Amino acid sequence: MEGNSRHFPDISFVDTDTERLVNNLIIAYERFTGRTLFPADPARLFILWIADIIMQERVIIDTSAKQNVPRYAEGVYLDSLAEIFKDTERVQAQPARTTFRFYISAAQLSAQTIPRGTRVTVDGDITFATTEAAVVPPGELYADAPAICQLVGEKGNRFVPGQITQIVDVFMFFDRVENITTSEGGADTEKDNAFYERLRDSMETFSTAGPLGAYIYWAKTASARIVDVKPTSPEPGVADIRVLLENGELPDTEIIKLVYDTVNADKTRPFTDFVQVSAPDLNPYSLDMTYFVPRPRENSAALIQAEIAKAIAEYKRWQSGKMGRDIVPDVLTKLIIKAGAKRVEIRSPTFTVVKDNAVAALESETIIYGGVEDE
Repeated sequence: MEGNSRHFPDISFVDTDTERLVNNLIIAYERFTGRTLFPADPARLFILWIADIIMQERVIIDTSAKQNVPRYAEGVYLDSLAEIFKDTERVQAQPARTTFRFYISAAQLSAQTIPRGTRVTVDGDITFATTEAAVVPPGELYADAPAICQLVGEKGNRFVPGQITQIVDVFMFFDRVENITTSEGGADTEKDNAFYERLRDSMETFSTAGPLGAYIYWAKTASARIVDVKPTSPEPGVADIRVLLENGELPDTEIIKLVYDTVNADKTRPFTDFVQVSAPDLNPYSLDMTYFVPRPRENSAALIQAEIAKAIAEYKRWQSGKMGRDIVPDVLTKLIIKAGAKRVEIRSPTFTVVKDNAVAALESETIIYGGVEDE
């Protein structure tokens, strides 16, 4: 199962120490037979074979037993344990959403209806279908309609306005069509770790007073791509909810609407709350640095540079992966030194406090390889 941010003692239901098992078997054999087993003794090799079988069974037993503990459970076992939590199920894969604008060739005297289910495709594979009928009023040339992708998952995401233009179901007076919002909202099935964290958060929903944990829980049920939620109350009766997607990506219109519809539903929102959902504020930073490689590793400089590039990418993901995470250049230094650099000069960023409802956003980067230096 993926990494887990909660800290509990590790538990095992059976002993899976191979060395201890082998030693106990050898000692028992020697006591029963009265003879010493040397390393090449056929009986000792037979015991090693028996120990291997026993250990495999113990590992299976231990793994099976751990599937009864939520923090260790995986897949369908975690799904089964969800019944002990409050009304919680794994978020399934969801299709991307967008809005289309349909144009007709000439204004008409009567309203023109574009049927619900009209399809528009990107390439013949990724296709969207409208979820409502679009009605072009008399004298007008276009009408808008929301649509969802016919494939679930992230395949339908990130098509910017004007990219989806191929009509599949041609209607009377059709002229052209285009998406007017970036397609968003497509998500793969919720991963085990995210599902486990949300199971824990579901306990907050027992309260009807609008606790922070309840808003976090309900917002995350909108899409498996949501990794961080920050609810605040800037004024009495107002719930301001900021949402961040995986890899530090900001939510688009479609995701924000999904979250709003989820947290603003009558069964989830406290009656007196006014809910608003938006992307986090941006706290811009630039990356400007020079790093040096130790001379004894000069022949491996190209490999070290590749590892440092990975370290910088890891830092950027970490820095923008959570709202309210301060900009900490020391983390970058640690990663670059670990990747093989002798030292690094970081001119930017400097330590910066980031507000709870904001996220660090990289604006520019200048990475300079300074060459090799004596140790």
